[in-house]
Amino acid sequence: MPTTTMTYRMPNFTLEQKLFLLRRIHAVVDTVQDFRKDTNTTVHRNAVWAELAQAFNAAFPSRPPSSIGSLKTLWKRLKVECRVALQKRQEQQTAGLPVSALTEVIALVPNLISCLEEVDGDGSYSSVRGGSPGAGN
Repeated sequence: MPTTTMTYRMPNFTLEQKLFLLRRIHAVVDTVQDFRKDTNTTVHRNAVWAELAQAFNAAFPSRPPSSIGSLKTLWKRLKVECRVALQKRQEQQTAGLPVSALTEVIALVPNLISCLEEVDGDGSYSSVRGGSPGAGN
């Protein structure tokens, strides 16, 4: 009977970890969001992600280390969650309904992406337009 190796899922990112990543990305968001395909841009972007991963893992030594890929996935997921939340708020404002409060994490993301092009390298995310992230508070 062949033995199988079990792979274990990484634990969910904590609120503290999400906030740490967002605060660190703030200083390098232009590089992280630069999806040009030239070699210099790619090398620089990869170096920035490597530095982010090193700082992230150093900040949380008691947790399993996170890979660059898992941090990139977290960043993409946070952007999607933010866009969905902002779209919902915009729809609530348009309908004259009470506006949902933004979570602490979601409140940080618009500040990072508001001045950037809303198309990520793979073009899979739609943009949210028509109001400032803090409108309706």
